[in-house]
Amino acid sequence: MASLHFILCGIITILLQIFFIREFVPIFHGNEFSIATVLANWLFATGVSSYIFSHIKNKKDNKKKLITLFLILILLLTLSFVFIRSINLLTDTDITEGISLKSSVIFAFISIAPIAFVVGLIFGLLNKNIFKKHKNALGNAHIYESAGFVLGGLVFSFFLSSISTSILLSIIISLIFVNLFLLFKKRAFKLLTVLLLLFVIYVIENYTTFIENSTILNNYKSSENIEVSYFDNQQYILTESNGEFAFYKNGILNFAVPSPTIYEDDDFAHLPILYHDNPKNILLIGGVKYLPSITKFSLDSIDYIDLDEDVIAMLKNKISRFSYILSDDKIRVYNVNARQYLENSNKKYDVVLIGLDIPINTATNSFYTQEFFEIAKNNLTENGFIALKLPGAMVYSDQLMSKLNASVYNALNAVFKSVVIIPGTQNILIATENIIPYRLDLKKRLRDIEYETFVLSKYYVDERMDTQKTQWLKFQLDRLGNEKLINTDKNQKAMIYSIMYWQSAFSPFLMKFFQTLIDYSYMFMLIPVLLFFSVRHTYKITAFVAGASSMWLQMICFWAFQIYAGHIYKWFGLLIAIFMAGSFFGITYAKYKYKTSPLNKTFFRSEIVYLLWIILCFVVIQFQKLNWIYILIFLFGTGFMTGLQFFQISKAYSIIRERYSQMKIYSSDAFGGCFASGLGGAFLIPVWGIEKSLLFILFFKFLVFAWWGHKNKHGL
Repeated sequence: MASLHFILCGIITILLQIFFIREFVPIFHGNEFSIATVLANWLFATGVSSYIFSHIKNKKDNKKKLITLFLILILLLTLSFVFIRSINLLTDTDITEGISLKSSVIFAFISIAPIAFVVGLIFGLLNKNIFKKHKNALGNAHIYESAGFVLGGLVFSFFLSSISTSILLSIIISLIFVNLFLLFKKRAFKLLTVLLLLFVIYVIENYTTFIENSTILNNYKSSENIEVSYFDNQQYILTESNGEFAFYKNGILNFAVPSPTIYEDDDFAHLPILYHDNPKNILLIGGVKYLPSITKFSLDSIDYIDLDEDVIAMLKNKISRFSYILSDDKIRVYNVNARQYLENSNKKYDVVLIGLDIPINTATNSFYTQEFFEIAKNNLTENGFIALKLPGAMVYSDQLMSKLNASVYNALNAVFKSVVIIPGTQNILIATENIIPYRLDLKKRLRDIEYETFVLSKYYVDERMDTQKTQWLKFQLDRLGNEKLINTDKNQKAMIYSIMYWQSAFSPFLMKFFQTLIDYSYMFMLIPVLLFFSVRHTYKITAFVAGASSMWLQMICFWAFQIYAGHIYKWFGLLIAIFMAGSFFGITYAKYKYKTSPLNKTFFRSEIVYLLWIILCFVVIQFQKLNWIYILIFLFGTGFMTGLQFFQISKAYSIIRERYSQMKIYSSDAFGGCFASGLGGAFLIPVWGIEKSLLFILFFKFLVFAWWGHKNKHGL
C-alpha cells in the first residue's frame, strides 16, 4: 500500500509543480525564471522538511499524521490558488503592468513553500512506513516516486496541457482524496471521502469555468468580462470593459482595441515596408495588431504566424475588426512555430516583420538571435528586408537600453551586409543584403498610402530619420564595449538586458546591483571551493553536489529545449518524466547490480562516468546543432546517473549511521537542487550561456571526483 501512496504522491507532486509554474508564468511575464523560481522554492521547502523529519524521534501513529497532512495540503492548496489569483487585490501591484522580481520571488515563496513543506513531510512518513514493513527497502521510495513522476508528467503533457487551471487543481485534490480513501479504515470515512470526491467531480463538470474566470478577474480589476484560454500550458486572456478589449499572453499585453499605441503600431507597420521598392509578399511573425495597417499596401499575400489556433478563433468571434481582417483572402494564418516554418519553407518574402514584444523570455528572444537571422535570411528575396523593434528614447539612452539594442544590432550586422536603426520611442532595426534606400525613395513610396495612415507624412519621415539622431543612437550603441555584445541562441544577451530594462522601472538600484553581479559573476567559481573545504560532512556534501549537478543539468536542458524546440510549458511534464525515468533505471540498476562490490569503488566509477557524461554534453553542444532528441537523451542520461549516485550515497550513509537517517541525504540533495535552481537556472545559466555554465558544474563535480578518488584507496 505504501508503494501505491508513493506513486500517487509522485503524480500529485509533478502536477503541483506544473500548477505553480502555470500560475507564475504570467506574473514573470512568460519568462523561464518562473520554472527556476518554482523549483528553487519547492526544493528548499522539501529540504527543510526532510531535515526536520530526520531529527524527529517520535514517529508513532503515522497514518493519522498522514491523514492530517493530506487535509492540510488541500487547505493550503486552495488558499494558495486564491492568493495567487488575488495578488492585485492584496497588494498595490499590478501584474498586467509587471511587478518586481523581488515581489515575484516573495509571492512565490508564500505560495509554494508551505505546500512543498507538507509534501516533504508526507514523503518522510511514507518512507518510514516502507522501512518498517520491508527489509532491504533502501531506494524503493525513490523508485515508486519516480514512477509517479513519469506517469503524471506523461499524462499531463499529452492529454492535459490545455485544460484550465481550475480543472488541474480539481484533479490534484481528487488524487489527494484517493490517498485519503486508501488511508481510512472505517467505512464511514471511506464513504465520506467518496462523497467529497464526487462533489469535486461535480464542480469540475459545472463550475470550473466560473471559478476560473471569476478568480482571474481579481488580477484584472478594470475588466467586466473575461475569457481565458490555455494553449501549450500558457495563459491567454481576453478582457472586455465598456466595449474595449485587451488581449494578454502570459501576463503581457499584446494589443488593445482601441489601441493606446496606435501611432507606434502604424509607424512599425509602414516604415519597414517602404524600404522595399515593390513589396508583394509579407511575413508577419506575431503582432496581430499590425495587420490592419499592413493591409493598406497593395500586396499579393500576407502570411501571419500565430502558434495558437484558439487565439485566432477567439479574436474572430469577439472582435469584429479582426473578424473582418482575418477573413481577407490575401491573408493566410499559420498556426506553427515560426522558426520551424522558415527552416522548412522555400517561400521567399520581400519583407519579414518581427511583431513580437521585447525579448523578455527565451521564446521571444529566439526571434532576435544571430541564428534566427541566418534562417530568415534564406527566406528573403534578393531585395528583401527583415525588420524588428526594440525600446528606444528620443533624447536619452541609458546603459541597459543601449546594451539591449546593441546586442540585437550586432547580431543583425553579423548576418546582413546593411543594417539601419531608426531612433525613436521605439527603435526600428532594418537589415538587408542589398543597399539601404535613400530617405527620398521612402517619401516617394509613401505617397500611395499617405492618406490612409495616422501619422506618416514626408515631414514625419524626415523627423523620424534625422541624420543627427541616427548618428547619436549609433554612438550610444558603440560605447562601453557594446560592440562585443551579440545575441545568440546559446548566450541570450538581449533577454537578460530586456529583463533588466523592464525591472529597472521598479527598482533601478536592484538592477545596478544585478549588473555588478553579472560583471563579477565569475567570482561564483569560488563557491564550490569554499563549500568543499568548509564542510566536514563528506556524505552530505556529496549528496548536495549530486543534487546540484542533477538540477543544474536539468535547468540547462530546460533552457535548451525552449531555445531549440519551444513549447517548454507544454512539455515540462514530459521532460521531468524523461529525467525521472532515467533516475528510475539508475537506482534500480544500482540496487540490484552491485551487491558485493565496495561502495567507494562503485561510487568512484560512477563519478568518472558522470564527469565523462558532462564532458560529452559539452562537446555535443559545442559542435553539434541541438534538437529535442539530443536534449531528451541528455535528460535521460542525467537522470540515470543521478539515480545511480543517489542510491550509492544513501546506502553508504545508512551503513555508517542508521537506516532511517537517509532523510538527511534527501535534505542535502534537495538543498543542492535549490542551489542549482536559484543560482544556476535563475542567474548563471542565462547570464553565462549554456556552454560556460556546463563548465561550472563540471568543476563542481570534479571536486567530488577528486575526493572519491582518494577514498577509493580505502574500504568502508
